[in-house]
Amino acid sequence: MAADTWVELATGRIGWAEAVTEGRVQMSGVRADLSAYLPL
Repeated sequence: MAADTWVELATGRIGWAEAVTEGRVQMSGVRADLSAYLPL
């Protein structure tokens, strides 16, 4: 993911589901969902 996307996720400006839906986050696997840890 792009650095600006990570900053937006970490600060709560964008939600995990929204980022995934918009294609800003690409993930695979059972442990790829970081929504429980965001925002920091």
